[in-house]
Amino acid sequence: MEGSGRLPYTGAGHQALLDTLYATPTDQSLWRGFLQQLVAVSQSRSARLLVLDKAAETVRSSSKINIDDRAHQNYVDHFVNTCPWRPELKEKPAGRLYSTYLDFSCRQRRFYKTEFYNDWARKLDIHHGVCGTVYQTDEYTIQLLVQRTGGQGPYEAQDTAWFNELVPHVRRAIDLTRHLHQLEWSNRGGRLAGHRPYAVLGHGGRVAFLCDRAQALIAKEEALSCRHGRLAPKRQDLRERFMALVNEVIVGAGRDWRHPGGTVTLPRRGGGQLVCVVSPMAPENSAALLAPEGRALVYFHAPEYEGAVDERQIAELFDLTPAEARVARAIAEGGDLKTLAAGLSLSVDTLRGQLKSVFRKTGTRRQNELAARILRSPALRAAETLPIKLS
Repeated sequence: MEGSGRLPYTGAGHQALLDTLYATPTDQSLWRGFLQQLVAVSQSRSARLLVLDKAAETVRSSSKINIDDRAHQNYVDHFVNTCPWRPELKEKPAGRLYSTYLDFSCRQRRFYKTEFYNDWARKLDIHHGVCGTVYQTDEYTIQLLVQRTGGQGPYEAQDTAWFNELVPHVRRAIDLTRHLHQLEWSNRGGRLAGHRPYAVLGHGGRVAFLCDRAQALIAKEEALSCRHGRLAPKRQDLRERFMALVNEVIVGAGRDWRHPGGTVTLPRRGGGQLVCVVSPMAPENSAALLAPEGRALVYFHAPEYEGAVDERQIAELFDLTPAEARVARAIAEGGDLKTLAAGLSLSVDTLRGQLKSVFRKTGTRRQNELAARILRSPALRAAETLPIKLS
């Protein structure tokens, strides 16, 4: 591609820019370095990468260069929605950037009369930009914005074309980041669920990961459905309860942990029950630019997946009292304190106190961590296998 006199389309600076971009999936702190290099190569003033909600109205996280914290916060809190280009940007096709000088109906003279320019951009000497949606999912919208001063001049057609050569690389870097997130969720879910079938879900039962055993279980369970990438019970009352529980634990994951999780019990054909245990999972680094929201770990408790948990062995391994070992075993087997309290004619508060002591002695903080610790310990006895019958 022919280069204009303004931008270096090839060369060491451009190659270093791509090198930094493709390092961001494993080190998200490098997004700021990428923006710094982008500003230098494109001869711009500043740049921002915004992760917004799906409607592109609320900023969830961001990275920026050459805009001070106060000005950026003012933009996030108010001026993001006063920008005269933003309403029209929502109507433009995603996957490319657009020049504010050439591609929007708000021309420069009109721009200089807006609140956005006079109360925000003017103080920063921001006169021109390229902006666009570079990535969209059902969860969020990611936009890239690069700005120039009045003295640097507008982004002409060849400048915008250069940025759009870069956009596919940005999308690939984000795809790689999302893939690594999925691997992290699946690995952590497997560690916490132990030997049980499990799924990692987002809001509304959206499947982030489904292990092979869970796929096989869902295929044969009439009470469960996984359609259009969402997992939920088929029966309406159970589905509503399940969805509410999933959403509540996600909201609390990694923040104040105000919802510890719970269970939803599904009837099985021919009798018996399938217990869905729902627990919160927090992102490893909630401060990262593309850090996903919390997730819900759902693992399935059914007799065919369970071995026997030896209470005496639990007590010896973790120095628990018999009462504490009983609570620990119940949690490992997918039970909950309310059901256990009713069966023992004890108060839930009494069992909650015993559970706190179990957490302290086992070095865990939540019920799903406790269950995983026990199910990976020698206290789990293998389930008895049926004898081989020859006909």
